[in-house]
Amino acid sequence: MKKMILGVLCAVISLSVSAQAIREGEMALVYYMPQTQMVIDVEYETVILHRGIYSEYAKQYLGSAEVVSDDDMWYRMTDIHTRLQTAADYTRMCKVTDYPLLLLSRKGTLLGYNIEREKKESSRSHPASAPKAKLEESKVHVLPLFEEHLAGKSLAEQAHGAAKLIYRIRENRMYLVGGEVDKVPADGRAMELALNKLDEMERELVELFIGRIEVVKHKKSFTYVPVKTEEVDLAYFSETQGFTTSESGDAIKLSITARRQTKGHANVDNKKKAPQPSQIFYNLPGSATYKITYLNEVRAEGEIPVAQFGVSVPLAQDLFNGKEQPQIRFNPQTGNIESIEY
Repeated sequence: MKKMILGVLCAVISLSVSAQAIREGEMALVYYMPQTQMVIDVEYETVILHRGIYSEYAKQYLGSAEVVSDDDMWYRMTDIHTRLQTAADYTRMCKVTDYPLLLLSRKGTLLGYNIEREKKESSRSHPASAPKAKLEESKVHVLPLFEEHLAGKSLAEQAHGAAKLIYRIRENRMYLVGGEVDKVPADGRAMELALNKLDEMERELVELFIGRIEVVKHKKSFTYVPVKTEEVDLAYFSETQGFTTSESGDAIKLSITARRQTKGHANVDNKKKAPQPSQIFYNLPGSATYKITYLNEVRAEGEIPVAQFGVSVPLAQDLFNGKEQPQIRFNPQTGNIESIEY
């Protein structure tokens, strides 16, 4: 099949489709130009500090001065990234009265002419679930001690008993690795499980002295529709409050610079001609550069195609004058022509 490229359409007429009003009872097919939306995903963490109940004895029994001295909590931003999604632009409507071969998306945007819908694997059996916060080191903390270490004893005596357990675990690990035990694990896997259990017990006991850090991971998304060159505050983030609804935090700023499609290919002599009922309009998208900053640091930047910064133009009527009807595919995100085949 002979393929044609976008260059054959340089002589098309640039017309506004906003004037294509729909009258009540009129037989016509209505579709819309696509609208590009930016989705900004902000990843951040809640850091929770848990003070160990024996923290004042950490230096005495473990020789450690690095301890969590007080319960505390704060927030920190870890990453910002962007993605694009497409919606129908209800301010840019098109209509045609001769439409048997047009293919539209479920959103009402143009997909193609004289083509079949591509089958996609159904996702109903695997519904997408909303992202959940990820929790690290969030086990319920139960003291790994026996009754003789706690009952009727002062805090100092309890700390001394916990420290003795830690040293006993370390000795058992050394004996196990050196093979100085009555019953050596049968194989390497059994040895690994035994050592991992000893490590876990030691970690829980040590946390009674030095404290514990709990990290909860989150993701918050914002949707922004580019409309012009501007700088906006997407949200406010604070180390003490996380995301805030007021200006009590520092702004996450989005700067966007529009690069609109020009009507350079317009035919001056035909500008006043009204759109024909059978004309098919497609979109020549524009673009934009963007930059996202937080605390004067650039967290994300790049260039994106923007459908609404484009212009709507009709397909050349010469494409349909031959014996065969063309197969035309349009980009579902931007509305421009992807391919023309006969």
